Amino acid sequence: MTEQDISPDMKKILLTLTVLLAILSTGTGPLLATSARAADRAALPAVAPVTSCEALAHFDLAPSVGAPVHAQKASVLDTPKGRLCKVTGQIAPAISFEVDLPMEHWTQRFLQGGCGGLCGMTRVGVSNAGACTPALNGEFVMAGDDMGHTGPMMGLAQGEFGRDPQKRIDFAYRANHVTALAAKALTAAFYGQAPKYSYFVGCSDGGREALMEAQRFPEDFDGISAGAPAALFTVQNSFYHAWNVRGNQRADGSSILLQGRVGVLHDAVIQHCETLSGVKDGILEEPRTCHFDPAWVQCPAGQSNTSHCLTAEETQAAMRLYAGATDVSGHPYIIGGPLPGSELQWALPATERGTSMSQGIAASAIAYIIPPDVDEKAADLNRFHFDDASFANMSELAPLYNAENTDLRPFRKHGGRLILWHGLADQSISPLNTIAYYQGVQKEMGVEQTDSFLKFYLLPGVGHCGNGEGFPQVDFLSPLMAWTETGTAPAAIRTERTAQGDGPMGPPPGAPGKPPAGGQIHIVPMPSQPYARANATATASRPVYPYPYIAKYVGAGDVNEAQNYRPVKSPVSLPMVFTSHATRLIGPDNQKQYAVRAGKLVVEGAQ
Repeated sequence: MTEQDISPDMKKILLTLTVLLAILSTGTGPLLATSARAADRAALPAVAPVTSCEALAHFDLAPSVGAPVHAQKASVLDTPKGRLCKVTGQIAPAISFEVDLPMEHWTQRFLQGGCGGLCGMTRVGVSNAGACTPALNGEFVMAGDDMGHTGPMMGLAQGEFGRDPQKRIDFAYRANHVTALAAKALTAAFYGQAPKYSYFVGCSDGGREALMEAQRFPEDFDGISAGAPAALFTVQNSFYHAWNVRGNQRADGSSILLQGRVGVLHDAVIQHCETLSGVKDGILEEPRTCHFDPAWVQCPAGQSNTSHCLTAEETQAAMRLYAGATDVSGHPYIIGGPLPGSELQWALPATERGTSMSQGIAASAIAYIIPPDVDEKAADLNRFHFDDASFANMSELAPLYNAENTDLRPFRKHGGRLILWHGLADQSISPLNTIAYYQGVQKEMGVEQTDSFLKFYLLPGVGHCGNGEGFPQVDFLSPLMAWTETGTAPAAIRTERTAQGDGPMGPPPGAPGKPPAGGQIHIVPMPSQPYARANATATASRPVYPYPYIAKYVGAGDVNEAQNYRPVKSPVSLPMVFTSHATRLIGPDNQKQYAVRAGKLVVEGAQ
């Protein structure tokens, strides 16, 4: 039976039951996690095109986007989910975009996907939607862009677009906005009406892009999902990743703690830290309660066999990585390093003279993107100083790049809904950053008002945008749609473990569920695809609850089934106190509009 086969009366009954379940879910009993049912979203009829696909090649987008559009083309794309009209073009000066419009079953929704890393490629796609029926069926108008430049996502060359100040602006915030304007204009032209609901979904830098849309362009989207956001872009891609390299080095530049040694560290953490879920499964529901003790891992003095312990030098390196970047006096520059339980995902080299993901990210960003001026020599991280002068230099363009504006009142006034989420075993972006931002929104807008439009989830044991030893397969789009379209606020969300592992960065090699070696982000080339990838078969499931609640086993039933858990308040439910330099970059009204004048970035309106 399809949704079209369900009578209007039955749809009303299903919707009423959904709302009733949502009300019941506010209690303390076990809660079935959200799934993609017809009643979880508004019943919207399909709308047919009113013009030909070919006509969109000649539709003038310039008035809608406020800039010339070049090389605009339209062609019919045959997919397993039906035919779509694929429109491509380039918004001046160099923002390449793609918009795919269903020709047979468009149900009045638009979805735009964020682009990870530093982007540089045009790809249409959506993550964390593998149980969402409209997304799986290709019912959305979908769009994507290359963030204003073409180039590799990884490696030193990825940052060379920073030589062009306009491309910096386009990457920071303009590209996704004008692409959304183009997609909505094409939608209106093709179907004779605008989208009824518009969504943005992204993780990593895509998560930063998602928050940027809510903060700078609150009317672009009705529902936004922001995962593991690189919101503190200027600090994250300089001090955080540079410290992952330099904090783990000897004076001669060789690395101390290597990929093959983090298992000793991880095993000790799991042995000594309480899972808090009521299940001894090695997954820390609340790693902030785990305080690493070097005595757990350090070899006794004089012991020659170090296969099951760490040397004093390795132990000290681990402590520096947990703590994060500081100056010589120990004053912190970042909000926090990776949390206990994330060790298997740490971005460490395989050999003493090897390289790591962190080295590539920091070298490119520090040399080409974050500071006002390009300095190729800065790619040598040995030249980077962990001091106030460096922090000031790295923070000068924070009002351009960072997505840390805590005043989301315009987005809330628009009726927007935001799901914010982060994996607690994330090695690339500390979840403490996102906790600090969430607390900042609560401080600015009040707890009750924040809860009316923003829900925040932490995923135990999940790495950067997926993978890890936890339960990384999750559909955030379905609960976001239910909230946006029917007012059904999300409570428990079902997360799953699969035999293959899961994550937009690609499945990890090696044993099922294990993270990539050394925290490397294994990006699998994925074709542009205007519909979601279906979820893999789940081997276990567990609910996640809105922060600050965690999942606790009820004491009966299969521990691998989500319905056998209930929400309990985290023992770290009080607001955390952050005192780092980076904390000052989180607050209201801390973004500016930029322009290019005489080849330089300037704040609009500045003399």
